[in-house]
Order: sequence, then C-alpha cells, then structure tokens
Amino acid sequence: MRVEYKMIGGDGREYGPATLEEVREWSVDGRLAHGTPVWRSDEARWQPAGSWPELRWDLRSPVPPPEIVAVAPRVEEELVPAGLWVRMAAYFIDTMVLTSLVMLATTPWAEELAKIAEAAFAQLKAQAPDMAIVARWWLVSVAIDLPVSFLYFVGFNTLRGATPGKQILGLRILDADGSRLTFGRALIRHCGEWLSKLTFGIGFLLVAFTPKKRALHDLLARTQVVFDRRGRR
Repeated sequence: MRVEYKMIGGDGREYGPATLEEVREWSVDGRLAHGTPVWRSDEARWQPAGSWPELRWDLRSPVPPPEIVAVAPRVEEELVPAGLWVRMAAYFIDTMVLTSLVMLATTPWAEELAKIAEAAFAQLKAQAPDMAIVARWWLVSVAIDLPVSFLYFVGFNTLRGATPGKQILGLRILDADGSRLTFGRALIRHCGEWLSKLTFGIGFLLVAFTPKKRALHDLLARTQVVFDRRGRR
C-alpha cells in the first residue's frame, strides 16, 4: 500500500498528497520543520513532522534561541558635595604636610634662610624699615613656596584626584560633569586658589553659599569637591 503525506505550510495552506521522497525534498528546501503538521495516509492522523520516525532525520536541527544575557543597570554614582568645614580641615592638613616638605627641601640652606627672615622681621619692627631687605625675604619665600606648592597640589590632584589632606578625610576633586580631573583643570584650579587668597579668603567662603558648595577656584576651573564613595560600592 502506497503511503502518502500531506502538510500544512507556513501560509496555513494544505499541500499534498506527496510521496515520502517528495516530503524529504520539502525538508531539504526548508519548507518542513520539526513542528510542521504532517498527515500520513496509513494512520490517517496529523502530528508534528518530527514525530514521524521516517522524517525525523531529514529535518534540519532546530535553531536554539539566542542566549539572553542579563545586563545590570548602570547605577549613577551619587555625588555628595563637601562642605566648608571639612574642606578647611583638609586644607589645614595639607598646609602641615606642605610646610614639612618645604623645611625638608630647604634643609641645606636653613641657616641662610633663617638669617634672611630674621633681618626682614627686624626691619618690619624698625621705625624706618629697609624695604629692600623685606622684599628680598618675600622674593625668597615665593621662590621656594611656588614650585613646591605647584608640584604638591597640581601633582596630587592630577595623579590621585585629591591631595593627602583630602584623601585622609575621604574627599576627591572631579570635573563639573563628574569625570576625572585632568592636568589642565588641576592647573587652572591651583592658579584660582591664589586668586581666592588675594580676595582675603572670600573666594574660599563661597563654598557656604554656592549650590554645589564650590569655591571661587572651583568655579573658574569647573571642578567640584565631593565625598569619595568608591570604597562603598
């Protein structure tokens, strides 16, 4: 008895009757899949093509569904601005560290520098001070302080994102958009600190009045001082 087959195509239409060889050609052409309904005449019933033993090995292996990889949502880091008092405490620590570095760097000339300072203070107490001696002491002090403070503040802020004083108190300096501080921003910020000093400290006091607690040098350099939350993530 000749066995005939029928199938329901992807368009919902019935195809056949066809021989086993023709059905196998449909499988090669990709018209027949494991779940395609197939009718066989000798059993007079429909079932998926993959359930018929004679068709099972001719069907293409089903394509596994793509693996879904769960991607954790990116959690934006919360930036908490540092206030005036904690920043003043950090600056006090930096001042102590910087003073120690200056003393260490000038140890070979400590005696000569002490004489220059002593002479300058003596002139300041005199009724008619010699301003040339005072100016000499001031120039020597600036010549020492400027390069050391530049290397300290700009170097640490660029490489570490904060000076030792700020690191001890858990602070760091970022760009206004939250990115890491660059050398250019660190340099502008350091120059702005001198401007804040020339305003008799008013530039520093802006921390207490600006929305993100930014000082004058922060506004000039587009930076912000925040609490470092990296260790808590």
